[in-house]
Amino acid sequence: MLVIQRQARLAVTPFVYTTISLLISSPLTSGEARIAALMMQQQQQQQMQGQQQAQYDAQYAAAQMHMPPQPSQHLISSLQHCVSSAASCVQTMKEAIDTLEFAIQDHPRLMTVLKSQRHFDLVSQRDIESAREHVATEVRPYVEELCRRATAEIQRQDRRAVALKNKYEALQQRIQNIRSIDLHQSKLTSAAAEESKEKEAETKEKRQAREELQKQQRRMAQLKARKEALLAKADELESEAGMS
Repeated sequence: MLVIQRQARLAVTPFVYTTISLLISSPLTSGEARIAALMMQQQQQQQMQGQQQAQYDAQYAAAQMHMPPQPSQHLISSLQHCVSSAASCVQTMKEAIDTLEFAIQDHPRLMTVLKSQRHFDLVSQRDIESAREHVATEVRPYVEELCRRATAEIQRQDRRAVALKNKYEALQQRIQNIRSIDLHQSKLTSAAAEESKEKEAETKEKRQAREELQKQQRRMAQLKARKEALLAKADELESEAGMS
């Protein structure tokens, strides 16, 4: 910067000296002297402006020398792309946070409502065994009583089943006897009918036969009624045996 100022000063100095020497050597009028003074003033202003410009250029050159190198256009575009990507990521995260806040806005109340309190107590093995023994001593009589009652009920049901079986066999035997009686009665009735046909001439025998037939019919009706009662009783016993 000092070199530039010295060069500018050397470039202007001959003109100033020439102008001063002309003013001194040649007689000028007042107007010409004023014009010459104005020219000198303008020349001085231009000289000062040149010095200031040279000083500014020197300062700018020194600043450019000390400044770091400018990044390339590709690096700038890459950084802009990174910044835009980061901005879009931030926007996406904000939207996700808003969605999650809307989704879990009722969770604190649900946590308070559904919160379960658990209390754990440390118990020694000796206390556990003593508690088990105490419970066993308290429960054992009731369990034994239940087992005794269950055994008695099973035995009673077995006895009842045996009795029903015997009763069923007896009823079957009675039914067979009744059927044999009915067969015999049918044979008797057929024989009586044949005898009545053969002895139509004999009224006394007919009357006796009719009386005998009436007796047999009454007896057969009684046996049939008894048979029906026994069959009904057998059916009832069979149904009871099936239910048990």
